[in-house]
Amino acid sequence: MSKRVAVLCVVLTGCVTVSKSVLMDRSAYPVPQEQVQVFLEGDIIPSSCERVALLHASGDEDFTDEGDIWDKLRSEAGKLGANAVSLMRIEDPGTGERIAAALLDTSADRDADAVALWCPDGVSPQ
Repeated sequence: MSKRVAVLCVVLTGCVTVSKSVLMDRSAYPVPQEQVQVFLEGDIIPSSCERVALLHASGDEDFTDEGDIWDKLRSEAGKLGANAVSLMRIEDPGTGERIAAALLDTSADRDADAVALWCPDGVSPQ
């Protein structure tokens, strides 16, 4: 990726992309990003919560951090009508991917997998 394209990508989108597999269409009822609760490992998810979508986020390690990944996951979940996101995995690129990126002038991606949830009774991690 040329530096000019990389800079443009950062300015326009933060270079985080999210792919999604929608399980329940609630997009008619979007939730603002700041109202989408984040569940971390060890949090107890209320039993009333339903899966809205499976999400996969990816961003170039040089131009993103975990905060960018989380913000994009919360934003996309909210657009789908979810009011919570549960992290399944977040991973930085391995040594081999970093070496290949340096040698081949490609990007090394930070990846995350999460589940977008609709919790009709509201959310409050325990």
